[in-house]
Amino acid sequence: MSGHPVGDATSSVSRGCFVFTPSKKTKKCLDPKDYFEVEGNFSESSVYHASTCEVLWNDISEDVEALQTDVNETIFEDLVQFVSQAQTRFDPGSEKPNKSVSTAVQEIPTAALITGVNTPDHHAMFAAIIGQLKEKVTPHVAEIHSKDCNTLKGLMASVIGQLMGAEDLMSDDEEVEINVKKIPCTMPVLCSWYKETVEKREKQRSSPSKTPKRKSSRKRRSSILYNSNYAKHPCLVLIFEDMESVPSAVLQDFILVSSQYLEKLPLVLVFGIATAVTAIHRTLPQSVSSLLSIEKFQAVPSSVYLTQLINKVLLSYKHPFKLGHKVFQFLLDLFLYHDFSVRNFSKGIQFSLMDHFFNQPLSLLCCGYGEGLNRLRSMSHDQLELFRKAASFRTYVEGQPPEEQRDLLLDDKHLKKVLQELLKKLSDYHKTFYPVMLCLHELTFDLPHHPLGKQVRELYSFCLESNINENKVYEEAFGLLGILARDELVSLLGRCAEKLSEGEAGLDDIQAIRFHLETITTKLDTLGELCNQPEEEDENTESENPESLNTSTDGNVKTKTTLHSLQQQLMQSAKKKKKLTRYEVLRKEALDYLDSVFRKYLVCPQTLTLHEIFYYNNVGEVRRHINASPRAAIQTALDNPYHYLQSDLCKAEGGSILSTFPDVCIVYKLHLECGRLINLYDWMQAFVTVIQGGEDEADGDKKTAGKKKADPVLQARFIRAVSELQFLGFIKSTKRKTDHVARLTWGGC
Repeated sequence: MSGHPVGDATSSVSRGCFVFTPSKKTKKCLDPKDYFEVEGNFSESSVYHASTCEVLWNDISEDVEALQTDVNETIFEDLVQFVSQAQTRFDPGSEKPNKSVSTAVQEIPTAALITGVNTPDHHAMFAAIIGQLKEKVTPHVAEIHSKDCNTLKGLMASVIGQLMGAEDLMSDDEEVEINVKKIPCTMPVLCSWYKETVEKREKQRSSPSKTPKRKSSRKRRSSILYNSNYAKHPCLVLIFEDMESVPSAVLQDFILVSSQYLEKLPLVLVFGIATAVTAIHRTLPQSVSSLLSIEKFQAVPSSVYLTQLINKVLLSYKHPFKLGHKVFQFLLDLFLYHDFSVRNFSKGIQFSLMDHFFNQPLSLLCCGYGEGLNRLRSMSHDQLELFRKAASFRTYVEGQPPEEQRDLLLDDKHLKKVLQELLKKLSDYHKTFYPVMLCLHELTFDLPHHPLGKQVRELYSFCLESNINENKVYEEAFGLLGILARDELVSLLGRCAEKLSEGEAGLDDIQAIRFHLETITTKLDTLGELCNQPEEEDENTESENPESLNTSTDGNVKTKTTLHSLQQQLMQSAKKKKKLTRYEVLRKEALDYLDSVFRKYLVCPQTLTLHEIFYYNNVGEVRRHINASPRAAIQTALDNPYHYLQSDLCKAEGGSILSTFPDVCIVYKLHLECGRLINLYDWMQAFVTVIQGGEDEADGDKKTAGKKKADPVLQARFIRAVSELQFLGFIKSTKRKTDHVARLTWGGC
């Protein structure tokens, strides 16, 4: 007892049982700023990095949440209205209802919500639906997952546990809490509970002042159960988030049982479906699906949601943090070809933001323009040296005269002045870049074959990669714009002017572009019937041309036209420039002006000085954390355990096997030396040799390894290691040979 860490508390002359209650020590939660510590110390720049990162992400997350509410607002309103009106005719008061009413309510009202295949986003969507239903329609909502539906009993337990657990289950006479787990999971129990709940609610409404108060130690009755918005008999809503994963037999039995209690329970079902409504008919036979009154609700496609997210977060001057081309394209590819999850896309933005502020010292100025100027004025010499080391700034210095180079590298005051000018250029660039890019998108998104993409995200990726005018697809797009009809061009220019007017209203450059486009549009509108007339008519045109192919100009002598002379005449006429019509002249003027605008303002951000402040392009770090390769990580851990454990006992050279390795690593490295089939006995003997060989060297044992016999502990360790290797997928059992296993990986994989 004396050796026990709590020996004083447990010292006794007789045997006893001692109980130690856990201490109520709250765990210390790390603040996000703690991750920005440098060698245990906080510098002023670390505080700025941490606080700015937190502020920027809060702004982005608020916009994402607001966008999610706006995107799903219509579908939520329709679904709430459907649920509120589904059981308006429910009246359990009459024990013998009319036949017509009885027949009408035999079908369970069912909402088929087509959510799409972006399953990571479904939980947030259904959580919002449940919140609105509890606020406006009914407090009785149960969310059912397929993992709880292996049996009908498990499904009923989940339904009753959620519905009855939502209310304060205490009797009015005795303050005794009812254990939901001990209640029989049957429909009669649910019916009697619903009847009592309705009666309690009516008493609460009729005499709210006489409601007995509960003690503070007991659970109080939730105010949401007595919301004035609820009907007299609020319906019971059962939401199957992943209906397609629920076993068909269990779902059929549940629907058949539920349909028999519609006169006592106002049930409403909500099926979350990832594919199409036909999934209901594939899962349920006609005899069961006929008991459902199905109404379809289509959620907004995730691709539309992503486009709006990009427009609001990444294509906005409001948020200074930007993604580089590689990171943006990587996150976009993950969305399009992996999970269609907007939630995961926003998590990728969050990680990029965090890593940018953690590893990029120039991110100190990744904030608003005014705040950035204040931070720049208070920078120390060491902080300014970080800007001098930036690759883009070094390129900028190399292009300056020698005297300017010396001042930039040696004079801190002059450097601050230049950095203020460069920050101003970056700020103006972002203000003009996005409206002009949206203008280009309006011109090209509806062209044949969509050379610059149909979605704005595709055009944005082109702009991040290089200067847009250097891309071949840009030339192709302008070639198609050069053959537009007058009505089409007028419509496009009008839409471009609208996009420019939605941008920064105070920018003179944007206003000048919009005014010029409106002027060209006015000229096109005033052409009228003159649009097809040549711009200038030459009176001597006809005299310069030959009068006829068959008549010479020397007299009335007719000469015979040969194939050679006809070819010469056609070549000469082809060389002559065709007169442009007035519309073609204006169209060329408009396209030339737009081309000059795009060349000036749609410059690749990677070519700008100090773009590292705002743009994050470390795609390797994002790929390693967000799209990790578990197989490579497992193989690295098994082949080189020191990589993760960082223990000197696991440090080995080359392909050597140490006895201090974890058992599964030893077994893995031994199995690499075997062929297609591995003898378990030989494998175990090799394992025992490695383990006992290391112990012999440590203990100085002189016995030979051949005389040793494996003890049961080593055998158990070997069996466990082999089982772990089988679980990881490196081997499998085989019947081709007794006491052998088959190897599944080759080439050191």
